[in-house]
Amino acid sequence: MSADTPTIANHLESSDARRGAAVFAIDHHAVDERTTVVAVEGDLDLASAPMLKRVLVERLGSGARSLVVDLSRVRFLDSTALGVLVGVHRKLQSDERVAIAGAPTPVQKVLEVSGLSPSFQVFPALDDALDYMRGEVPHDTPAGPPLTGDVTLMLGIASTAMPFAESVEDEAERWLRLLRRHGEAGFLLASLGVSEARLKGPNELLPGARPKLGVSHVIENVIAGAGQIATRREAAKVSTTDVLLAVIEVYGDVFDRVLQAHGGNVDELTGRLLD
Repeated sequence: MSADTPTIANHLESSDARRGAAVFAIDHHAVDERTTVVAVEGDLDLASAPMLKRVLVERLGSGARSLVVDLSRVRFLDSTALGVLVGVHRKLQSDERVAIAGAPTPVQKVLEVSGLSPSFQVFPALDDALDYMRGEVPHDTPAGPPLTGDVTLMLGIASTAMPFAESVEDEAERWLRLLRRHGEAGFLLASLGVSEARLKGPNELLPGARPKLGVSHVIENVIAGAGQIATRREAAKVSTTDVLLAVIEVYGDVFDRVLQAHGGNVDELTGRLLD
């Protein structure tokens, strides 16, 4: 560790009322001339995520080329914070890196089901991340192509939206609305006239609703399927159209029914995707 006096930026915020008032703080200090540790404490949510973004952007702008985000004292992380991490990651220069360290089990699970882990170097402890940044310890390259920023953000939102689905039909409908709003899949669905409006009473419009698949299980399957599709087409990254094809495979006729209810046709859609 450098003997330089740490530069500290502390921010206090109240967390969402359902979790009770809590202190949110960000401390950052330079380890060496290239590497800065950004340590976060409290809940990373809609109120606090912009503060994280500001600190990360400021540190990169001040000359740091490697940032280690220490989440060991974070209790909660939502899709807004995931979006901040994705946004910063997308703007990195070729000589800049961001790693995540020390995430507790609940936060680690969010990173995993959101699909964020394959896009970042994630380490169990701060020292492991610092060793990696110094080049002392190699880190395994994630299997399969990395995710685009649109896919990572979309999966982060999915990880917070799917637990509220009431059935497998409702899950498929939520996937369709997410895909309609992101990346190439969104443009394609819009061009086919697919509506993004939420169906009223999806379980009534789609009779015979079955129990939902479960957020962790289904997101893992969609990510794995999208990675395989991207690999088959020798793509550099997993795109939203790969996710769309994976969702079609995972949900089958259920997705067909949801798509039809939104004004689309699965044969026309897959024909365009596989052209």
